[in-house]
Amino acid sequence: MTTEAPPPQSQSPLSTAELAELEATLLPALERHHLRLLAHSLRSLQAIAAHQPAGALPGHDAICAWASQQPALADSPCFQAVLVEQLEAAGRQLQQLATTLGRAPLALELGDLIAAACDHRHSHSHIHSPGTPVSEIQSESIADALSFFRLSCGRWRSQRSSHHLLHRRAEAGGSFIEVVEIAAADPRLIAIAELHGENPAGLVGGCRVTWNASMAWDKAGEAHEGESVFGLIPTDELGRSGLLLRDRGYAETAPVAGHFAMDERDGLLLTTSYETMASLERFSFAGPNVRLRTSTVEGLSNTASFCVETRLLDSPEPGATTPAEEPVSEQPLSPLGW
Repeated sequence: MTTEAPPPQSQSPLSTAELAELEATLLPALERHHLRLLAHSLRSLQAIAAHQPAGALPGHDAICAWASQQPALADSPCFQAVLVEQLEAAGRQLQQLATTLGRAPLALELGDLIAAACDHRHSHSHIHSPGTPVSEIQSESIADALSFFRLSCGRWRSQRSSHHLLHRRAEAGGSFIEVVEIAAADPRLIAIAELHGENPAGLVGGCRVTWNASMAWDKAGEAHEGESVFGLIPTDELGRSGLLLRDRGYAETAPVAGHFAMDERDGLLLTTSYETMASLERFSFAGPNVRLRTSTVEGLSNTASFCVETRLLDSPEPGATTPAEEPVSEQPLSPLGW
């Protein structure tokens, strides 16, 4: 039996009035963002399940069929897979809320989501990205930069949109990233500190990052893969700002020293200056298993990029490889992922 997909969705499923209602909650910006994601997912799931029994969540095949018909995703099968995962995760979150209210999940309305978000906020909880298990919610602030890097350790799938300002064109891409913690006493970090003329005694730790990526403008057979090592030397007592020493730069592949700083929302800011350009990156967690990354490079090549990175919780099959499935030009290197 084949699954009939509903017509492609050409615009946001949320009306202008509904978006205004979400903004009027006056929840913190990140919580409003998560609430919008959940509301968007609810409307999308309702559209997918239009021909199913009232209130029932659509199955995996129906969601996949719907995603494959979205014009904006026609050339991005990897992002289609991510979207399907997010919708299924949102469905589980909606099911949990619906059970609490004694309703069918797709019988929920925007007011139900808003009320739940406000109730959670009032009880000092937070609405998180769809699919984040309650037991895994990161409720405490991130103490310092080393803690942020430790939270980033693991395997990630990254979906990237790069905007080339000179060409006025956007380019999609994808990558698989692995981040492994390295102890402060590791010979690789000591060598990097000495290379930059810094005292190795100031190191608190670091990471090794490997990546396999592609971008939409790549030529046939062109691929992006590699490895980078970096170390942290705090310059304040709290460990929230200092030097980031790398064996490869973000905008150039030569060894480079940048600066890191944690902002008031526990986002990690990385700045690096080169002879002909400068880069600024910001990393933040939308949940334990979802990381957001923005970056800009100004100089000879002006680009702005946005990445959504999802933690891979399952180990790959024995002998399996993890090449980037998206077609992705030469891009700068980032310390927490290509």
